Amino acid sequence: MNPAKSLLLLLTALLAGCAVISEEACQAGLWYERGLQDGARGRGQSLVYDIARQCREYGVRVDTEAWLRGHEEGVAYFCTPENGYRQGRLGNSYEGVCTGPGADLFLAEYHRGLADYQVEMEYLQLARRYDDLRRQLIAVNAALASAGEEEQIRALQLHRSALRRELDLLDLQLRGFGFVGFSRFY
Repeated sequence: MNPAKSLLLLLTALLAGCAVISEEACQAGLWYERGLQDGARGRGQSLVYDIARQCREYGVRVDTEAWLRGHEEGVAYFCTPENGYRQGRLGNSYEGVCTGPGADLFLAEYHRGLADYQVEMEYLQLARRYDDLRRQLIAVNAALASAGEEEQIRALQLHRSALRRELDLLDLQLRGFGFVGFSRFY
């Protein structure tokens, strides 16, 4: 296949991935069902304008009233406190679709879940750095065992000391999460 044709296929695939809705979905209609799904996913009402614009390019008119009815019902499924926590815990963004008396409960649980997600991400980042430093320390110790020149030995010892200090600091940070077992092994 020639390079120009490959590039054209790649661009077509990328642009298709950016489409709000496929031509087949526009042709199928099912606007109430589509609105129900979009609402249950927490998507905002402004999405219907993007859908309408995309479908207009395919020569299809969107029944926005049916989509909005479905969306309203879908949002009711989305805006529960349990789902608020789940959305936050997954690190998902929130488009502000919840209104009414349940919105405050949803938001409180969303923020609680998001805080838990952020703590977990911070912990995982520290744990990955800890593991990386341990691997580096093992490599430095192996290099020290075979080092022959005094200058090389001093440089490796300095590097080992720096790694140990950073590991000690990470150990303290990881213990702050309530986990044990990150004690000094070197």
